[in-house]
Amino acid sequence: MNELFKLNNRTIYDIDTTVLTTSSFNYTDDAIYFINHNCIVITKDRSNNTYDIPASLFELFQEEELRNKKELTEFDELKLKILASLSINTKIYVFMNVLTYLDKEFKERLIKYLKLGNKRIINYTTEIEETLLLDYVIVIHENKVIMEGKKELVLQEEKILKKLGFNLPFIVELSNGLKLYKLIDKTYFNNKELVEELWK
Repeated sequence: MNELFKLNNRTIYDIDTTVLTTSSFNYTDDAIYFINHNCIVITKDRSNNTYDIPASLFELFQEEELRNKKELTEFDELKLKILASLSINTKIYVFMNVLTYLDKEFKERLIKYLKLGNKRIINYTTEIEETLLLDYVIVIHENKVIMEGKKELVLQEEKILKKLGFNLPFIVELSNGLKLYKLIDKTYFNNKELVEELWK
């Protein structure tokens, strides 16, 4: 795999990546500089910005109601911040513990939109369910990389993940249980594929 950039002396590869952390992650000054100058970074922090968002994006994301909403919640503002960022010409989008606050439909549309636009997605999170969204996973504990690899391989390391305080994502745990009873013969990483297999 090609290197996308280095962050705290760790290689971030040119592949959509979930950085799963057991706590908040600290960055070196170099890493902060790199992110600020080379990526769009989305955080949950509220801002006083006014957002210039094309009507077509509201329609595409099925958020027309949000366009004229007067009283905005914290999550409405987060969606507006993300929609506004999609008009900026950049290759790398870094999400800092924010995808977990989005509803499933918006999240799916966002990832599909970015992938279709050949954008690279780096998602920092403490939520193991989010490892299912992207292709590659880096697991960090106390600022040290414990393991990394394709999500299908990392999520097989149940003992290590449990030691770090993570249960497996629900669909993976369910697959493993069904495999034990010989109802299926492999682990699934999304609901749709598992349901299709069970209905065969």
